Amino acid sequence: MSNSRLTSIKTRSEAAAAVLATCISLAGCASAPATVPTRPTTSADLILVPTIARRGDTFDEREQIAALDNKEDWAGLLHFALEHQKRAPDDPDWLVVAGYAWLREGEYENAIASLSRVTQASPEDIGAWVLLGETQRLAKQPGQAARTLERASAVGRTSFAVFFVLGNAYRDSQRLDRAINAYREAARLEPDFAPAWYELGMAHARLDERQAAREALAHLQVLDSRLAADLATKIRPQ
Repeated sequence: MSNSRLTSIKTRSEAAAAVLATCISLAGCASAPATVPTRPTTSADLILVPTIARRGDTFDEREQIAALDNKEDWAGLLHFALEHQKRAPDDPDWLVVAGYAWLREGEYENAIASLSRVTQASPEDIGAWVLLGETQRLAKQPGQAARTLERASAVGRTSFAVFFVLGNAYRDSQRLDRAINAYREAARLEPDFAPAWYELGMAHARLDERQAAREALAHLQVLDSRLAADLATKIRPQ
């Protein structure tokens, strides 16, 4: 299944299809999640939401996770995860869901603790790595986030999400050359993911690499006119 609908999301049905497609690329899902989000979708959602899309053991659990996420009821989602953890304290699914809810609530220390348990016990869980790296970045630990995601990239070599979040960590660490390489890899793995081209162009623009920035802009103009217009204003004229 392709990720070609990740950009220019305008309707709820498109958002659902986009998140489903992201799930396939991000975590290697073998089948569709029970429910995909129907609330308005942001570029952050396209990276974060699929990490919980197939968590839980039953259809009803997955439906409940999706419903709470759709409502942005992070406290309810956290409670739901912690209740299940009482019965299965080491279950990676509920550790990830709890970590996701803590991230959404800005409780980064708790999120990092929960997600670190998963990456240590189940290093093949790409979604946990993505959430952990993004949480560390949001907690203003971009250097640690980059180290986390560098490790993740050795596991998830085909995950555009890993490389995109790694690019953000490098960007926040002011390592723009490395950010460019990560964004370029994300765009190579998922050419229709507009935010990767946008951030790639922005990084080139910050280094005053105008020709490379324009090349990224040309790709972006086909995918997302709003992001393209913003990037165009950041590129200095010749």
